[in-house]
Amino acid sequence: MALGLLMCGHDSLPFDKLRVDLAFEGAWRSWAYQTRFPQVNTDLTKGLDGVWAMTRADADKRVMVLYWEQDGATFRISTRQPDWTPDDPDFAARMIDGGVPVTGWEELARDFLSRFEG
Repeated sequence: MALGLLMCGHDSLPFDKLRVDLAFEGAWRSWAYQTRFPQVNTDLTKGLDGVWAMTRADADKRVMVLYWEQDGATFRISTRQPDWTPDDPDFAARMIDGGVPVTGWEELARDFLSRFEG
């Protein structure tokens, strides 16, 4: 999700729990690639809130490129590799399990943003 949001020009989101929950859960369920991430589906089915499913890749997780940090009432996207820039999204997409192309992450983020901002 973080990669897609960066591709859409967003490096942070306000912590508006209900809006993030609803937007993420709706976008996730309609996303063509969601079956490649069964743990997210399981977590949502078992009641994990969308905001926590979406931002689970935090600084403590072993992610290669992007992770989420909560700064008060804001979620920020951070990078583990200081020399990586959004100008090389294919590299980041290759580092994420699931084999989703950059366009797939961008599609998820656009759907999320239309629901979140709508």
